[in-house]
Amino acid sequence: MPLPNPSSIITMLPLEEIHPHEEYDPQILLKITNSLLTEEAVHDPLLVSSDNFVILDGTHRYWALARLGCKSVPVAIYDYNTNQVDIGCWYRCLDKAPDLNLPSFVRGGKISKREGLRAVRERKALFAMVYEDSSYAAISESFDIFEAYSLLSFFEQGLRGRGHKLTYATENDAMAKLEAGEIGAILASPPIRKEEVVLAGTTGRLFPLKSSRHIINSRPIGLNVPLEWLCQGAKSSEKRLKSLISRGTFRHLPSGSVVNERRYEEEVYIFELGSFGGGHDSGDRDKG
Repeated sequence: MPLPNPSSIITMLPLEEIHPHEEYDPQILLKITNSLLTEEAVHDPLLVSSDNFVILDGTHRYWALARLGCKSVPVAIYDYNTNQVDIGCWYRCLDKAPDLNLPSFVRGGKISKREGLRAVRERKALFAMVYEDSSYAAISESFDIFEAYSLLSFFEQGLRGRGHKLTYATENDAMAKLEAGEIGAILASPPIRKEEVVLAGTTGRLFPLKSSRHIINSRPIGLNVPLEWLCQGAKSSEKRLKSLISRGTFRHLPSGSVVNERRYEEEVYIFELGSFGGGHDSGDRDKG
Protein backbone atom coordinates (compact mmCIF):
# COMPACT_ATOMS: atom_id res chain seq x y z
CA MET A 1 0.00 0.00 0.00
CA PRO A 2 1.65 3.28 -1.07
CA LEU A 3 2.16 6.10 1.39
CA PRO A 4 -0.67 8.62 1.32
CA ASN A 5 0.16 12.22 0.54
CA PRO A 6 2.46 13.14 3.48
CA SER A 7 0.57 16.38 4.04
CA SER A 8 -2.51 14.30 4.77
CA ILE A 9 -0.95 12.27 7.61
CA ILE A 10 1.89 14.42 8.98
CA THR A 11 1.09 17.51 10.99
CA MET A 12 1.81 19.34 14.23
CA LEU A 13 -0.33 18.91 17.31
CA PRO A 14 -0.26 20.64 20.68
CA LEU A 15 1.74 18.38 22.96
CA GLU A 16 -1.02 18.49 25.56
CA GLU A 17 -3.46 16.86 23.11
CA ILE A 18 -1.52 13.63 22.59
CA HIS A 19 -1.55 10.83 25.14
CA PRO A 20 0.99 8.11 25.99
CA HIS A 21 -0.28 4.65 26.87
CA GLU A 22 3.02 3.38 28.30
CA GLU A 23 5.36 4.48 31.06
CA TYR A 24 8.98 5.42 30.41
CA ASP A 25 12.40 4.23 31.50
CA PRO A 26 14.24 7.04 33.36
CA GLN A 27 17.63 6.12 31.86
CA ILE A 28 16.30 6.03 28.30
CA LEU A 29 14.41 9.26 28.89
CA LEU A 30 17.60 10.99 30.07
CA LYS A 31 19.51 9.68 27.05
CA ILE A 32 16.90 10.86 24.56
CA THR A 33 16.42 14.21 26.29
CA ASN A 34 20.16 14.84 26.10
CA SER A 35 20.20 13.69 22.46
CA LEU A 36 17.41 16.13 21.59
CA LEU A 37 19.32 18.98 23.24
CA THR A 38 22.55 18.01 21.48
CA GLU A 39 21.13 17.50 18.01
CA GLU A 40 18.44 20.20 18.36
CA ALA A 41 16.02 18.22 16.21
CA VAL A 42 13.31 15.54 16.31
CA HIS A 43 14.13 13.16 13.49
CA ASP A 44 10.92 11.14 13.26
CA PRO A 45 7.29 12.13 13.84
CA LEU A 46 5.45 10.46 16.70
CA LEU A 47 2.77 8.06 15.45
CA VAL A 48 -0.69 8.61 16.91
CA SER A 49 -4.25 7.34 16.49
CA SER A 50 -6.69 9.57 14.65
CA ASP A 51 -9.54 9.26 17.15
CA ASN A 52 -7.85 10.06 20.45
CA PHE A 53 -4.27 11.02 19.54
CA VAL A 54 -2.99 8.12 21.62
CA ILE A 55 0.71 7.53 20.96
CA LEU A 56 1.40 4.32 19.03
CA ASP A 57 5.15 4.89 18.66
CA GLY A 58 7.40 7.52 20.20
CA THR A 59 6.72 7.24 23.93
CA HIS A 60 10.13 8.41 25.09
CA ARG A 61 10.25 11.28 22.62
CA TYR A 62 6.90 12.46 24.00
CA TRP A 63 8.12 12.39 27.60
CA ALA A 64 11.39 14.08 26.60
CA LEU A 65 9.63 16.89 24.73
CA ALA A 66 7.26 17.37 27.65
CA ARG A 67 10.23 17.60 30.02
CA LEU A 68 11.81 20.22 27.75
CA GLY A 69 8.65 22.32 27.87
CA CYS A 70 7.78 22.00 24.17
CA LYS A 71 4.35 23.21 23.09
CA SER A 72 3.93 21.26 19.85
CA VAL A 73 5.10 17.97 18.36
CA PRO A 74 5.31 16.51 14.83
CA VAL A 75 3.00 13.52 14.38
CA ALA A 76 1.83 11.10 11.71
CA ILE A 77 -1.84 10.27 12.20
CA TYR A 78 -3.28 6.83 11.47
CA ASP A 79 -6.77 5.37 11.56
CA TYR A 80 -6.37 2.90 14.41
CA ASN A 81 -9.55 1.05 13.49
CA THR A 82 -8.23 -0.16 10.13
CA ASN A 83 -5.52 -2.51 8.94
CA GLN A 84 -3.15 0.46 8.67
CA VAL A 85 -2.07 -0.55 12.17
CA ASP A 86 -1.52 -4.01 13.65
CA ILE A 87 -0.63 -4.74 17.26
CA GLY A 88 1.60 -7.44 18.66
CA CYS A 89 3.64 -8.30 21.76
CA TRP A 90 7.19 -7.93 22.97
CA TYR A 91 8.46 -11.16 24.53
CA ARG A 92 11.17 -10.94 27.18
CA CYS A 93 14.20 -13.08 26.29
CA LEU A 94 16.30 -14.35 29.21
CA ASP A 95 19.98 -15.06 28.76
CA LYS A 96 19.64 -18.21 30.87
CA ALA A 97 16.91 -20.28 32.48
CA PRO A 98 15.89 -18.65 35.76
CA ASP A 99 16.82 -20.32 39.03
CA LEU A 100 13.37 -19.91 40.56
CA ASN A 101 10.80 -22.09 42.29
CA LEU A 102 8.18 -21.27 39.68
CA PRO A 103 5.37 -23.42 41.17
CA SER A 104 5.44 -21.02 44.13
CA PHE A 105 4.68 -18.13 41.75
CA VAL A 106 2.14 -19.73 39.45
CA ARG A 107 -0.79 -22.04 39.95
CA GLY A 108 -0.30 -25.56 38.69
CA GLY A 109 2.77 -27.42 37.61
CA LYS A 110 4.93 -27.78 34.55
CA ILE A 111 3.10 -27.94 31.22
CA SER A 112 4.22 -28.21 27.61
CA LYS A 113 5.66 -25.28 25.75
CA ARG A 114 2.69 -25.29 23.38
CA GLU A 115 0.18 -25.25 26.25
CA GLY A 116 1.90 -22.33 27.93
CA LEU A 117 2.03 -20.25 24.76
CA ARG A 118 -1.58 -21.04 23.96
CA ALA A 119 -2.70 -20.01 27.46
CA VAL A 120 -0.97 -16.66 27.02
CA ARG A 121 -2.27 -16.05 23.49
CA GLU A 122 -5.82 -16.87 24.58
CA ARG A 123 -5.45 -14.59 27.62
CA LYS A 124 -6.05 -17.39 30.07
CA ALA A 125 -2.64 -16.76 31.66
CA LEU A 126 -1.19 -13.48 32.92
CA PHE A 127 2.20 -14.56 31.60
CA ALA A 128 4.17 -17.74 30.90
CA MET A 129 7.77 -18.71 31.47
CA VAL A 130 8.64 -20.77 28.41
CA TYR A 131 11.60 -23.13 28.10
CA GLU A 132 12.83 -25.17 25.16
CA ASP A 133 10.53 -28.11 25.95
CA SER A 134 8.20 -26.97 28.77
CA SER A 135 6.60 -23.96 30.44
CA TYR A 136 4.89 -22.56 33.52
CA ALA A 137 1.81 -20.37 33.03
CA ALA A 138 0.25 -17.98 35.54
CA ILE A 139 -3.35 -19.01 34.93
CA SER A 140 -6.06 -16.53 35.95
CA GLU A 141 -9.80 -17.16 36.08
CA SER A 142 -10.54 -13.41 36.05
CA PHE A 143 -8.10 -12.12 33.46
CA ASP A 144 -7.28 -8.39 33.58
CA ILE A 145 -4.76 -7.04 31.06
CA PHE A 146 -3.53 -4.28 33.36
CA GLU A 147 -3.00 -6.75 36.18
CA ALA A 148 -1.18 -9.04 33.76
CA TYR A 149 1.33 -6.42 32.70
CA SER A 150 1.78 -5.09 36.22
CA LEU A 151 2.69 -8.59 37.37
CA LEU A 152 4.85 -9.14 34.29
CA SER A 153 6.77 -5.92 35.04
CA PHE A 154 7.22 -6.94 38.69
CA PHE A 155 8.48 -10.36 37.63
CA GLU A 156 10.79 -8.84 35.01
CA GLN A 157 12.38 -6.48 37.53
CA GLY A 158 12.84 -9.37 39.93
CA LEU A 159 14.72 -11.33 37.29
CA ARG A 160 16.96 -8.36 36.52
CA GLY A 161 17.60 -8.01 40.24
CA ARG A 162 18.82 -11.62 40.29
CA GLY A 163 21.38 -10.85 37.60
CA HIS A 164 19.48 -11.95 34.49
CA LYS A 165 19.94 -10.08 31.23
CA LEU A 166 16.62 -9.51 29.45
CA THR A 167 16.13 -8.33 25.89
CA TYR A 168 12.97 -7.75 23.88
CA ALA A 169 11.96 -9.53 20.69
CA THR A 170 8.88 -10.13 18.58
CA GLU A 171 6.97 -13.32 19.23
CA ASN A 172 8.46 -15.11 16.21
CA ASP A 173 12.00 -13.84 16.75
CA ALA A 174 11.91 -14.83 20.42
CA MET A 175 10.78 -18.37 19.57
CA ALA A 176 13.48 -18.67 16.92
CA LYS A 177 16.14 -17.63 19.46
CA LEU A 178 14.84 -20.15 21.99
CA GLU A 179 14.78 -23.00 19.48
CA ALA A 180 18.30 -22.12 18.33
CA GLY A 181 19.58 -22.23 21.90
CA GLU A 182 20.58 -18.55 21.85
CA ILE A 183 18.57 -17.79 25.00
CA GLY A 184 17.59 -19.78 28.07
CA ALA A 185 13.90 -18.94 28.37
CA ILE A 186 11.13 -16.58 27.30
CA LEU A 187 8.83 -14.54 29.49
CA ALA A 188 5.77 -14.52 27.22
CA SER A 189 3.17 -11.75 27.55
CA PRO A 190 -0.53 -11.74 26.58
CA PRO A 191 -1.72 -9.73 23.56
CA ILE A 192 -3.09 -6.26 24.22
CA ARG A 193 -6.16 -5.16 22.26
CA LYS A 194 -6.46 -1.83 20.53
CA GLU A 195 -9.32 -0.69 22.74
CA GLU A 196 -7.12 -1.36 25.78
CA VAL A 197 -4.37 0.83 24.34
CA VAL A 198 -6.91 3.62 23.89
CA LEU A 199 -8.24 3.07 27.41
CA ALA A 200 -4.74 3.38 28.85
CA GLY A 201 -4.04 6.54 26.87
CA THR A 202 -7.31 8.27 27.66
CA THR A 203 -7.51 7.35 31.35
CA GLY A 204 -3.85 7.59 32.33
CA ARG A 205 -3.74 4.00 33.59
CA LEU A 206 -0.52 3.33 31.72
CA PHE A 207 1.02 0.04 30.73
CA PRO A 208 4.65 -0.67 31.65
CA LEU A 209 7.42 -0.02 29.16
CA LYS A 210 7.53 -2.35 26.14
CA SER A 211 3.98 -3.67 26.44
CA SER A 212 2.45 -3.11 23.01
CA ARG A 213 4.23 -3.47 19.67
CA HIS A 214 2.61 -1.54 16.84
CA ILE A 215 3.26 -2.39 13.21
CA ILE A 216 2.44 0.74 11.21
CA ASN A 217 1.81 0.50 7.48
CA SER A 218 3.88 3.06 5.54
CA ARG A 219 5.83 4.65 8.38
CA PRO A 220 7.48 8.04 7.60
CA ILE A 221 10.88 8.75 9.17
CA GLY A 222 13.73 11.24 8.87
CA LEU A 223 11.97 14.61 8.92
CA ASN A 224 14.56 16.29 11.16
CA VAL A 225 12.27 18.95 12.65
CA PRO A 226 14.23 21.66 14.53
CA LEU A 227 13.57 21.65 18.25
CA GLU A 228 13.11 25.42 18.29
CA TRP A 229 9.97 25.05 16.15
CA LEU A 230 8.37 22.97 18.88
CA CYS A 231 8.66 25.80 21.38
CA GLN A 232 5.98 27.58 19.34
CA GLY A 233 2.29 26.81 19.12
CA ALA A 234 1.10 24.08 16.78
CA LYS A 235 -0.39 26.47 14.21
CA SER A 236 2.85 28.37 13.71
CA SER A 237 5.09 25.29 13.75
CA GLU A 238 2.79 23.44 11.32
CA LYS A 239 3.38 26.08 8.63
CA ARG A 240 7.12 25.49 8.92
CA LEU A 241 6.65 21.73 8.83
CA LYS A 242 4.51 21.86 5.68
CA SER A 243 7.08 24.11 4.02
CA LEU A 244 9.82 21.62 4.91
CA ILE A 245 7.85 18.68 3.48
CA SER A 246 7.15 20.59 0.26
CA ARG A 247 10.89 20.89 -0.39
CA GLY A 248 11.68 17.18 -0.12
CA THR A 249 10.60 13.71 -1.20
CA PHE A 250 9.92 10.37 0.52
CA ARG A 251 12.01 7.38 -0.55
CA HIS A 252 10.37 3.96 -0.13
CA LEU A 253 12.08 1.07 1.62
CA PRO A 254 10.46 -2.40 1.80
CA SER A 255 9.55 -4.19 5.01
CA GLY A 256 12.52 -5.75 6.75
CA SER A 257 14.81 -2.83 5.98
CA VAL A 258 17.36 -1.75 8.58
CA VAL A 259 17.76 1.97 9.28
CA ASN A 260 20.06 3.21 12.06
CA GLU A 261 20.39 -0.31 13.48
CA ARG A 262 16.62 -0.82 13.70
CA ARG A 263 14.88 -3.44 11.57
CA TYR A 264 11.41 -2.35 10.49
CA GLU A 265 8.69 -4.96 10.09
CA GLU A 266 6.70 -2.57 7.93
CA GLU A 267 7.44 -0.46 4.86
CA VAL A 268 9.13 2.83 5.66
CA TYR A 269 9.40 6.10 3.78
CA ILE A 270 12.51 8.18 4.44
CA PHE A 271 12.15 11.91 3.95
CA GLU A 272 15.04 13.30 1.96
CA LEU A 273 15.94 16.96 1.73
CA GLY A 274 19.24 16.81 -0.09
CA SER A 275 20.50 13.77 1.84
CA PHE A 276 19.18 11.65 4.70
CA GLY A 277 20.85 12.33 8.00
CA GLY A 278 19.42 9.56 10.17
CA GLY A 279 17.81 9.72 13.56
CA HIS A 280 18.85 9.49 17.19
CA ASP A 281 15.73 7.90 18.63
CA SER A 282 13.89 6.45 15.70
CA GLY A 283 10.99 4.54 17.24
CA ASP A 284 12.71 4.83 20.65
CA ARG A 285 14.79 1.91 19.47
CA ASP A 286 16.50 1.32 22.83
CA LYS A 287 13.41 0.13 24.68
CA GLY A 288 10.20 1.46 23.23
